[in-house]
Amino acid sequence: MNSQQSRAVATAPEQLSSGGGERLVVRLICLWMVIQPWLIGGVFWWSEAFNTLVGAVGLAIALRSRENRRTLWRFPVFWLGLLFCGYVLCQALNARVYEAQRVPTARIYDDLIRPHLSWLPSGVLGNYFQPCTWRSFVYWLGPWLLVCAWWAAVHRRRMGRLLALAAFVNGVVMAGLVLYERFHPSEKILWFYTFPGMNPNGTNAASFVDHNKAAALLYLSMGAGLAVAGRLQARLREQTRDNGVTWLALFGCLVIFASFFALGSRAGLAVACGIFGGGFAILIMARLLARDYSPGLWLGGAILVAGVIGLSFFEFHNRETGTLGRIKYLSEHPDEDTRVLLRQETMRMVKDKEHFWLGWGGGSFRYVSPNFFHADSVFTDPYYDNGLRFQTDWTHSDWLQLPMEFGVIGAGLLLAILLYIYGRALWLARRLGAAGFVILLAGGGMLAHAVVDFPTYNASVLTLFSLLLVSTLKNAELDARRASKA
Repeated sequence: MNSQQSRAVATAPEQLSSGGGERLVVRLICLWMVIQPWLIGGVFWWSEAFNTLVGAVGLAIALRSRENRRTLWRFPVFWLGLLFCGYVLCQALNARVYEAQRVPTARIYDDLIRPHLSWLPSGVLGNYFQPCTWRSFVYWLGPWLLVCAWWAAVHRRRMGRLLALAAFVNGVVMAGLVLYERFHPSEKILWFYTFPGMNPNGTNAASFVDHNKAAALLYLSMGAGLAVAGRLQARLREQTRDNGVTWLALFGCLVIFASFFALGSRAGLAVACGIFGGGFAILIMARLLARDYSPGLWLGGAILVAGVIGLSFFEFHNRETGTLGRIKYLSEHPDEDTRVLLRQETMRMVKDKEHFWLGWGGGSFRYVSPNFFHADSVFTDPYYDNGLRFQTDWTHSDWLQLPMEFGVIGAGLLLAILLYIYGRALWLARRLGAAGFVILLAGGGMLAHAVVDFPTYNASVLTLFSLLLVSTLKNAELDARRASKA
């Protein structure tokens, strides 16, 4: 049997098991992953609502097949996510604070307490267009529905490659826009949109309100691009020549990496360096272990090295602006960076005995934090009506805000989902390939970024992060299943 016949036999189970709306679900999700980041970064309530709607439609299509339903019932993330969404729904139904939109100043939180069951999770019932527990429920429901739709419907590994390719190409376009904005800056998003309360310091980037969220999406897209390059290289084992597409994919990764020097995101640049260097090292090791010295990989590597050197010279030549300039400025003006103090106050909220296990409720940071901020002189200022220098919806550390809002129990469910995905993926390490390890690295980079920022609280970032990880795990599962049937 020749190699072409063996490949046909090996892929036969994969082809026979496809169907059940697979193509429709994949096209719907990939198209949405391209569109969502351009909807002002996915930060508004309507983007989150559309995210949930697309997930519901995709899951409804996937579950028309009995085989898909059986596949989903055996997926632990489905049950863990169902428990978490039910937990947040309970917080919304058992609201502890009513009409939170009427909290213009601090120290009013305690006056709005309403009767509730203290032994059940509780939250904030407020204006849906502002942070509140009902909006938090819709926000988390969307990624869970999309992940379940993908897991149930997808039966072919190439569908995961399409998702990575869509995220990568979208990232290259967005990175090109960020680089263009470096020389043609605008205080408006996409040069035409602004809204009340938008940061006047011009920290927007491309279609994103905040450059840190743009950074999170871009390094996830860069990880997807490196994974695409890795899969292209893996195909060389079955081909006699390199078609040259690999180095083109690596050049696209360089474009994304270059954009971080214009973003001004300190954590984003650090994570991007880790993903860029670590991902490329994984590809090099995979090729060396396979004893496949592809000219495309080495040519791409040479372009990347030259690009990094050029970017370094450019950045240091313009060190008063850009990311390094921002790092220098904040190091010289530490009083303007209050994130450390924010995290200290959030730790006090997490440790509160009454809310340690069940949390304060999704979307409650906006209403809980003023009472704690008043105890710290750094946040107080008599010049303002409410006596505080500022109010914020986020603590700049998802690893603290998640247990603050959902308690040890709710945050524990999210952590269990992560541990399962990473644990199961590492258990199937032989089936991951270089591309799979690069995606896991990119996902780990976002988790590291979440220590000092809040990328999890952006619908487009959270959804892409979730789908890339689950798609990688699904590909490994399908490969393992194919190997067992061969």
